[in-house]
Amino acid sequence: HARPFPRPHDRSRHFVHQNHLFSKMNSATVNMSGRVVVGGNGSVNEDKFSLSVSAPFAGDGSVTLNAKPNYRPSVSSKNGVSHNVDAGNLVGLSEISDYDVTIAKPCELLGQACDVELSMQKCKSGQANAMTISTNHEKLGDVTVSLARKGAKVGGDTASADRASVKVNLPMKDLISNDDVTASVEYDIPSQNATLNLGYTSGDVRLGVKSSFNVKSNAASHKATVNYSGIEGVGVEVDCNQDVAGNLSVTKDKYELRVPFSKDGGVNPDDVQLRMTWSQSL
Repeated sequence: HARPFPRPHDRSRHFVHQNHLFSKMNSATVNMSGRVVVGGNGSVNEDKFSLSVSAPFAGDGSVTLNAKPNYRPSVSSKNGVSHNVDAGNLVGLSEISDYDVTIAKPCELLGQACDVELSMQKCKSGQANAMTISTNHEKLGDVTVSLARKGAKVGGDTASADRASVKVNLPMKDLISNDDVTASVEYDIPSQNATLNLGYTSGDVRLGVKSSFNVKSNAASHKATVNYSGIEGVGVEVDCNQDVAGNLSVTKDKYELRVPFSKDGGVNPDDVQLRMTWSQSL
């Protein structure tokens, strides 16, 4: 039998759905970003390169696709000039080496307003998922629950093992009536690692101390950070661990000079980097 021609109200419903879809597509944002690194050893390379597409999702939520092209230009002048900037390698721009999908949505859990983020990372090379649930508790302060598989990134850190942690940003203003002091505690159940972060700000200087302690092995690690913002438009940061090894960073706009150092090796000129981050809306 011939398919009946859609009735007027069916066609109207179809057009409404189509217009709603186009509206969602028009509200999406597309951004390309990366980071160029010039090394002290004579190398220049794009060590980060990605294309991100974000769109509204389920009312007040959002969904983001972050794709990483299978090509990063690089040039090296060590032992003769070599590079991958040629037609054969440029084909990699049409391929995706990996991609992540992140869904974020505010909701209410057990009567508590929460922000939930689910990220499916490394979808092509070997999926590593992570989920964070953040809320503000009236007495405890900001609370974040993190669940992540090994290899997933949570808060900028890559999980070295499966993770199930709870982090609490203590309300120091209410506890000691001081806005200059910050403190947070975090405990990861699988690794049995407890972490304490302390911060203190005085004028243009901010001091930070991060101490981690493993309940099972009694192993401990410490890291101190000093930030100085007294020069307009310039940021200076020094971080150092318990072995007197760390980095000196000087930032200005999108540029960063990064100088690694250690107690035994001092500064190796080959390890010094000038980094430039860039971003372009499409």
